[in-house]
Amino acid sequence: MSMIDIRQIVFRNSKKFLETRVHQAIPSNKLPNEFAIKEIMARTKDGGAIVSFIFKSSDEKKAEVAKDIVLRINEHVQKNKVVAPFNFQSVRAFLVKGQPFMEDILARYPTQRLRIEFQGEAVNVERLYKYLRPYGKLFDISLYPNPISSKDPARYAIAQFTRIRSATSARTCLHGFAVDGTRVNILYERQLRTNIVKDWLINHPRITVPLIAAIFAGATYAVFDPIRVFCISSKITQRFNLDEYAVYRWLRKETWDRLLPSGATHNLSGAGGSVWADDAEQNEKLVSRLAETPETFVLVTGHKGSGKSALVKSAIKDRKNKLFIDCANIASARNQSEMTKNLAKEVGYFPVFTWASSMSSMIDTVIAATTGQKAGLSSTPDSQIKSILETVAIALRDVVPSEKEARIRAEEEAQRENFLHKLKSILTTGSKNKAKVINPHANNEKSSDEADEDKLDQKSIPIVVIDNYMFRETAKNAKLWEEIAEWAALLIENEIAHVVFISSNASVMKTLGKALPGKSFSSVALSDAPPEVALSFINKQLGSEVHDPELQDVVAALGGRLTELELLVQKMKMKMDPRTAFEDIVTRNLIEIRKYGFGDSSDDSYKMEWSATQFWTVVKLLTNNTSINYDELKWGPVFNGNDVPLKAMERAELIVIVQKEGRPNSIRPGKPVYYTVFNRLVSDPLFAASMEVEWNMTLKKQAEETATSLENTIEKLSQINSSNRPPKEIEGRIRFLLSKLDASQKSIEEHDSNIKTAKEIISKSWIDEET
Repeated sequence: MSMIDIRQIVFRNSKKFLETRVHQAIPSNKLPNEFAIKEIMARTKDGGAIVSFIFKSSDEKKAEVAKDIVLRINEHVQKNKVVAPFNFQSVRAFLVKGQPFMEDILARYPTQRLRIEFQGEAVNVERLYKYLRPYGKLFDISLYPNPISSKDPARYAIAQFTRIRSATSARTCLHGFAVDGTRVNILYERQLRTNIVKDWLINHPRITVPLIAAIFAGATYAVFDPIRVFCISSKITQRFNLDEYAVYRWLRKETWDRLLPSGATHNLSGAGGSVWADDAEQNEKLVSRLAETPETFVLVTGHKGSGKSALVKSAIKDRKNKLFIDCANIASARNQSEMTKNLAKEVGYFPVFTWASSMSSMIDTVIAATTGQKAGLSSTPDSQIKSILETVAIALRDVVPSEKEARIRAEEEAQRENFLHKLKSILTTGSKNKAKVINPHANNEKSSDEADEDKLDQKSIPIVVIDNYMFRETAKNAKLWEEIAEWAALLIENEIAHVVFISSNASVMKTLGKALPGKSFSSVALSDAPPEVALSFINKQLGSEVHDPELQDVVAALGGRLTELELLVQKMKMKMDPRTAFEDIVTRNLIEIRKYGFGDSSDDSYKMEWSATQFWTVVKLLTNNTSINYDELKWGPVFNGNDVPLKAMERAELIVIVQKEGRPNSIRPGKPVYYTVFNRLVSDPLFAASMEVEWNMTLKKQAEETATSLENTIEKLSQINSSNRPPKEIEGRIRFLLSKLDASQKSIEEHDSNIKTAKEIISKSWIDEET
């Protein structure tokens, strides 16, 4: 038995059990010469046992008597069919001729090959065959070194049996036996198995590695993909969402909700979407668009905190098949692997193996290093994201047919019950003989049923809500936004699902337009709530009406932005009065504006795409005006026709660019509270004077560069012809340039005067806090 044979564990290895099997195989009372068993020695590794016995006989005949006893034992075994319990083969008995090597070396385990070492003269093959054949059939016997091809005599032989059982018997009985005066020592020789198929696979990696990869991919597809589709379908259909079950809602209402205060379980964010004045109108508009066949994207835009997500959730609360994907969790990942994990978590994709990408890349590198050719096994995180989205599309496609099948089964069951009920009614009332009445409205009822079925089919179409789309417009996430947009376009083009994009990014139209060209989007734009609605929202969240004369002014300054209103409510719940809470909010926003708007951040990795003077220009203009003319600011001296800084400010949520008829029209602060913040910045004499110095120095430098350029041009024009006067054709040009030079000089003088004034203000306004 080999070292890994489990039969030695299954069958008992006790001394009593072994003695029972030995006495069963050896009929001691029937054997001649007063036969008696002296000792039983178990051979755990080789199998079987060595039995020492005694008998009476003369020295001349003891060998013949021993052979006769062994022969009688074998006859008894065959006659009584004594078999081994682990393989049900007949037990055999052999006379031990040598000196058994009783070892338990773990590295030497029984094999079919025996190494027979000669201590003396070499034994030829014929003699070895004579002594080995009784134990079983031999496959081959070879002498080493070969006496035919070598001058040296053979020192050992390799004998290979057809069965391990024969080899163990031969080793046990013949080890230490003298053959023609030569002692033979028998050891197990590890068998060298050659496998042609295995060798071919190892020697042809360019064929076998891609083949193994294809088999692995196929097995993965066959095993894991159905599980992933099921998990995604469960998330879409809310199969494991307890809130979808009436029993759970009733239990929660009767237990948990009774223990908590009436407003404790109310979600601020969820409630915020129902407080806008135009909520009912926008809600109905969104519901009607989602009731149609998917033809284009539904885009819900608005400022951050304007209740976009709450509006969409309210519009689709009665729809069963829906999938929410929050891009903020995906885009906030630290690396591509984490991004893949977050996406899989958002859509319910399970199981996900993010390590497969790095593993396949490593295998591909190893193969390229060994064979000189890439196997093409490496997969990127982008390909994993595409695979996840494709699996989601498959799950979405399968949702509607399954819904239809379930509805058809329910209708058939209802019709069957209705038929049985009618049949029972006819039998009990005896109305068999009544005349049949033709219903003239049968066709109308049928068409009505078909219309109702169409409505049900439309309501069964899944809705995919992609929230916080283009949450972070960075180079790392650019590929993600493109892939999501292309995947959403695939859903729309195949009428698989409605796709609702929720975004605060103004450039979202450009990205979505590339994915679905030639189609206009169904847009829903949300704005801030009016002051009276904001007041009602605060009163509702606080649980009682607040009688504070300053609250109305505070709410008017904060505007109808949900995030600021929620923050105000939280501070008022902490027993802060409205004015103090408002000042705290303004101070926090003031710090953020100085940090991210003017570049006062201590983070070295933060880089602004605009200059401090450009943002200061916007701040000054919005202090005196509700909105700014976009084109006038763009073509002014500070921006010089470059609107990239303005769009960067919008992405940073510092300003909002209001669109009109598809083009930028005006500029407003990113939040209503920024009106107050900007006024505070301008009212700060030290900060305002410092910014005025920087602003005027920038414009002065531009004017000086313009003046220098004009001077050089005028000088070149004046040197045309060496006469005292230039040609008449360029006199007008020189006069025009001189007028511009004069204007630039006046501008330089004006900016220089402003710089001096601002520096004086800085000197006079500074106060040492310690004094």
